[in-house]
Amino acid sequence: MSNYVVYCDLNCPYSYALHEKLKPLSKSHSIEYRLVEHAPDLGLYGNRPEILTELASDVFAVRSLAEDIPLALPPERPDSRFAILCIIAANKVSADKANRLRELFYTALWVEGKDISCPSIIFNCINQAGLPLDLEVEDDSEEQLEIWQSQWDSSQVASRIPAIIAADNRKLLGLPNSEDLTAFFNGEEQAPQTEASKVQRSTSLHSIAILCSDDIEAMWDPISTIRGDYNILLPASMVELKQLFDSENHAPDLVLLHSDANWIEVLRGYQSFIERMKISYTPIAIVGAEDDDYLELSAYSAGAADYISKGRSAGILKARIGMMLDLKKSRDFLERSARIDGLTGINNRREFEKRLEQEWRRSSRTNQSLALIMLDVDFFKPFNDRYGHLAGDSALRKISAIMQDTVSRPYDAVCRYGGEEFAILMPETNAAGAQKVAEDLRRAIVEEAIPHDQSNVADVVTVSQGIACFTPSDTNSPMQLIQAADKALYHTKQTSRNAFNTAGEY
Repeated sequence: MSNYVVYCDLNCPYSYALHEKLKPLSKSHSIEYRLVEHAPDLGLYGNRPEILTELASDVFAVRSLAEDIPLALPPERPDSRFAILCIIAANKVSADKANRLRELFYTALWVEGKDISCPSIIFNCINQAGLPLDLEVEDDSEEQLEIWQSQWDSSQVASRIPAIIAADNRKLLGLPNSEDLTAFFNGEEQAPQTEASKVQRSTSLHSIAILCSDDIEAMWDPISTIRGDYNILLPASMVELKQLFDSENHAPDLVLLHSDANWIEVLRGYQSFIERMKISYTPIAIVGAEDDDYLELSAYSAGAADYISKGRSAGILKARIGMMLDLKKSRDFLERSARIDGLTGINNRREFEKRLEQEWRRSSRTNQSLALIMLDVDFFKPFNDRYGHLAGDSALRKISAIMQDTVSRPYDAVCRYGGEEFAILMPETNAAGAQKVAEDLRRAIVEEAIPHDQSNVADVVTVSQGIACFTPSDTNSPMQLIQAADKALYHTKQTSRNAFNTAGEY
């Protein structure tokens, strides 16, 4: 009996990626692959919009978790049952050839985009594996699959992810990284993340969302051209496309919109959405069925970045997409330069003022407290005079990094207010919460131990802080919040330093 059993599905990109991760570990002698169907009904509805949307999301997630594994979006999830039965039958002829057949099926589907339910594809894979061309799938293969399926269904493992089960009943679920795999095979218990919604976005690949008002097959030729070079997302509706833009990890870099008919109506329907997307620039191109000057001009009038006909060559399509993504990169760089402080890499004062207005309005609607910490480096001019401006710049960068590490909520804003003064904006935070953050910051900066022999309070760099917390109302304003925090900061600098004070508490 094998030391490890791997339950996986030919029809699952997570299973394919796990299979590829296991190959270099040379564990074939101790691993038994039991192929099952995670969702047997999927193959019956492989090209329905909601199935393709989910498939594209799964491929996106796997590519983010395993960027080194070749993987491209296939045209559909095929019915994998007969391919599994062929592997089971092949194992009775040769275990090595059965392993080779499994690899060929995975590659055919997840790299080459072929339909592994198609008899000719199955025949070619059997031939490449060196198996008899008259390989027969008999009743005992069906019985074996049913046994494995029953074991899987009763294993209390999530139904749509692969699993490795050790002889001592330890389980490794989902798509673990190499370190987790090694630790698991060394006898450790591991619990890697398995939820696709929590994965981090792949940094090496751009993402393209393709929204098609007709059957997605009408767009498959362009998709097949680019599916290996980009993350492809297939929202089934405009509502799902908007949801992608609301997601930090799934927001596309480019949107392709397609409709063969009713072009004018389609363009008008998308126009307001295109205009809203200009807030955070994302190019949107219209994909048309044919070259038509009137439709192309209509697309540009509606705010589209480009009009592409489906009949263009693969090279032209890639070049046009590349130009749009380069344009987005340039726009993103300019937008980032406008809001990021060049020295410290955190938000600048302009971005602080913008975020303050936004959070003030939001806090006004939710009736939640908005906290502001103003922070100033103690005796910074004597520090610069003693150690030089390069050392001063280095100290500011270190303090900025500490602030970003300490203030970890994604909706909090760490900003350089000017010179050696910083501002931290914290929505939904009361005085006690802000005071805890201020104390954590004070302590972390002292522990950084940046030498400062010109300070009157310590022999290392310290900071003074002022805190103010307002619930927006008709009787106060964002400017009053700044003034209150600044006044508390001034009080700290006049009375103690290396400390903080809260407006209304001194």
